[in-house]
Amino acid sequence: MENLGTIMSELLADLKKKDINIDWDNVKNIDMDERRKQDEINITKRYKAQEKYRMFNSSLVSDIDDLKSVFDDFDADTPEQEQELLQARNIANEIYKGNTSNYLFTGKAGRGKTMLAVSILNGLKSLETDISCLFVSVEMLINLERQAVTDKYNIEKHDVYRIEKCIEKCDVLVLDDLGSETSFASGKEIQPATRFTQEVLFRIADYRKNKANIITTNNTGSELQRMYNGKIISRLLTKKPENVIVFDGKDMREV
Repeated sequence: MENLGTIMSELLADLKKKDINIDWDNVKNIDMDERRKQDEINITKRYKAQEKYRMFNSSLVSDIDDLKSVFDDFDADTPEQEQELLQARNIANEIYKGNTSNYLFTGKAGRGKTMLAVSILNGLKSLETDISCLFVSVEMLINLERQAVTDKYNIEKHDVYRIEKCIEKCDVLVLDDLGSETSFASGKEIQPATRFTQEVLFRIADYRKNKANIITTNNTGSELQRMYNGKIISRLLTKKPENVIVFDGKDMREV
């Protein structure tokens, strides 16, 4: 059996007979160009992966453990809960395929709305994609925005700028507990949100046009319409029944 050196020698001799010359310097240059391109691709992949995790770690949440939920944590003990879990998985799949709709998770407190919303984010985050995800407590956001108004040292102003940039840039946003910032502040069940709250939410809603948004709330759609300006409702709340999950199971926080 001929060795590789002999085969190459015969091949080069044959090419020479046919007046075919190989520019070895050019071959080396092409090889270097390919290496540079591959290096650039690898660097871009690493940057996007770091950006994805940095974005998620910028989430505004009172308890960091709330961001650890996955679909398997949701105890679907009833047919209704099984349907809720199935709908949430379907929404994750739709977002993965590029759907940029608004989604609404509504129901009483403790029914698993936040758990499934976070499970969607973690499911998307675990995939080999560039999809960036962010979780924002609406009540914490409004409080931070209020503090920034009277901030003498620009600390809160910087935090507001950072979180709003993340809200604007992320591919998938969960706005958690919409409505609580108004009902808790007033001590009443339903009343219009303050002008300050409306201005913040309108700005957020404007950032989120043509992107995927998941809204969780203890309020019904009609109650939210009484709380917020129609422009906010139009930008943030879905008009598609299939994009709404109504959580009406048992309180999952009960021991």
